[in-house]
Amino acid sequence: MNDEAQKLMEELGFSREGCAIYFSLLEKPSGETIEQILAHSSFSSREAERAVKELVEKGIVRVSSNKLEASEPKQFVARIQDMRRTEMSRDLDALNAKSTRLLSLLEPQYWELRLGVKPEDILEPLPTLEEMEVRTVRVIANALRKVSISAETFSWFGKVKEEIYRAIERGVKFRLLMTAKESDAVSRAREAKGLGIEVRQPKEDWYPVRGTLSDDKELVFLIWATNERDGRRPKFFRPHFTKNNGMIRVFSDAFDKRWSDAGPI
Repeated sequence: MNDEAQKLMEELGFSREGCAIYFSLLEKPSGETIEQILAHSSFSSREAERAVKELVEKGIVRVSSNKLEASEPKQFVARIQDMRRTEMSRDLDALNAKSTRLLSLLEPQYWELRLGVKPEDILEPLPTLEEMEVRTVRVIANALRKVSISAETFSWFGKVKEEIYRAIERGVKFRLLMTAKESDAVSRAREAKGLGIEVRQPKEDWYPVRGTLSDDKELVFLIWATNERDGRRPKFFRPHFTKNNGMIRVFSDAFDKRWSDAGPI
């Protein structure tokens, strides 16, 4: 029995010395002192001490009244399973991270050679909402003629206000679609109008797309994962940036239609 058990324990990561010590303690219900274990061991003192430390750390033996006793197999096997699950979870996380990185390196090359277009030429994913805000500031800074903004309550107005002001000074025209029903949103709408932005309130209560379009050349946008409010904060897809004419045309046409249907605030 011990031959098969030892093989299984070694496969689970235990040393040969550790297995031998555990089997020895298994036959001694009252346990043994470390000195007795070292004296009876066929291994060197260093190997035996290392094995005892391993067994205690993994919970396969326990210390009681200066003696080492074999733990109940059910308990230490459960602990081994938990430890291995943790290790496997870390390994899986590392595998996923490396696989995702590998995909990001190889996928663009694969499609570029077959379709003659880079995926980022169509859509460039932005990792966070903060990066979306930074890119929005840059898009507004690049504007020469016009900017169209589709927002909800325009809560991020303060982060782009300075760049909007500079753009207006150089003659850029702004159109802003936003919902101004709560006092904070109404205040932002008034301040935006005070800067010279034309502001309208869309007819619909909820629209699943937000975005900033500059000169029909650069677009930063985000598509919400829910089509309408359900009482909870909607989850969102990753924001994107694009210079692709097709994507810009879709956003621009939709914005123009919503703008024509919208009313003044």
